[in-house]
Amino acid sequence: MRQAESFVGDAILFIFMSLFWGLNYSFLKIALQFEPPLMVLLFRVTFAALISVAFSFRSLKKLRGIGFLRPFLMSLLNISMFMSLWFIGEEYEPASISSILIYTYPIMAVLLSGPFLGEKLGLMKITGTIVGFFGLVVIFIDQLAIRGSIGLLLLVSAALMWAIGTVFYKKYLAGVDQAGINALQFIYAVPVVLLFTAVQGGVRPLNLDFLLITLYMGSFGTAVAYYIYLRLLMKYKVSHVSPYLFSVPAFSIFLSLIINGEQIMVTTLAGFLLVSAGIYISSR
Repeated sequence: MRQAESFVGDAILFIFMSLFWGLNYSFLKIALQFEPPLMVLLFRVTFAALISVAFSFRSLKKLRGIGFLRPFLMSLLNISMFMSLWFIGEEYEPASISSILIYTYPIMAVLLSGPFLGEKLGLMKITGTIVGFFGLVVIFIDQLAIRGSIGLLLLVSAALMWAIGTVFYKKYLAGVDQAGINALQFIYAVPVVLLFTAVQGGVRPLNLDFLLITLYMGSFGTAVAYYIYLRLLMKYKVSHVSPYLFSVPAFSIFLSLIINGEQIMVTTLAGFLLVSAGIYISSR
């Protein structure tokens, strides 16, 4: 009974996490109208660091024995590199396309979980990965027929950074306190992103709407959502959790239609369905 209740609770948390992350793509597109991408990211990780530290101050004390290098590498992969590539890439692409390309991450994570985590990759997982790859090709052909864009490469590279970061966390840090390591990854990301922002330059006067959007992205869209994600990764295998993350671009596509007024092309939906089918097959 307790195990069933725990699973239902985890499923509810997963739905909230997916909604929080799905809304990020629409809000990011709006935030980019006010500030350049790395400035948006700086405010997002700063708010995330402040909020996560406020709610996990005691947990941070438990991490004194884990050293600096592993949490820093996790932060570099999971936050600084992943989100920098994503935010810059979304300057070139609609929010719906960005979410689909970022969420090729589950396919990459499943593939990496075999050799690096020893998780079994059976025929269904391999078949699902191939189907998902063809879905990605369909999306690429659609976009490249309209315009060649570095945004496509940046977004797929962002997905790869996140997949590597997830496997790294599961292998080296999944046993530590989730609230503490979640806060620590944002603390370490702030100076790195600040350095990236200084190199990019081009800061504009701050706007209240921008601050409210990045406050949401830093709180529910990052600090809370990432805590749920790390908690799920601690309890379940990467190859079990990852396939269901395609619910995030599903929410994102729906929200981008409402909030951003984006039009979804037929080939994009076809690619979305193929990637979704690939992830479903993998989850079997």
